[in-house]
Amino acid sequence: MAMMIVTYRVMPEDGEVEYSNLEEVTKKTIEEYHDTAKIMELEEHEVGFGLKAVKVKFSVDENQGSEALENKLSELEEVGDVIVEAMSRAMG
Repeated sequence: MAMMIVTYRVMPEDGEVEYSNLEEVTKKTIEEYHDTAKIMELEEHEVGFGLKAVKVKFSVDENQGSEALENKLSELEEVGDVIVEAMSRAMG
C-alpha cells in the first residue's frame, strides 16, 4: 500500500468562526475519512486581520486519494476554503 502525504490550509468561513472549532472539525473529518488517514502535523496559521486557518499535514493510502476529503471539508459550515499546499508520495 503506497501512501501519499498531503498538506491542506483550511480557511474559516468568516471571522466569526472560532479557531478551536475549525481545528476540531478539520481533525475529526480527516480522522473519519479512512482508516489509513493519519495526521502528522496540525498547526495554527495566521492569515491576517485576526483570521486563523488550520494547516494540517496528513498521510493517507494513495488509492483513497484526497479529492473526496477535500470536498467533505469544503462542505463543513465552519470552512470557507480548502487549499492544497503540498502533495507527494511517501517514501518508504
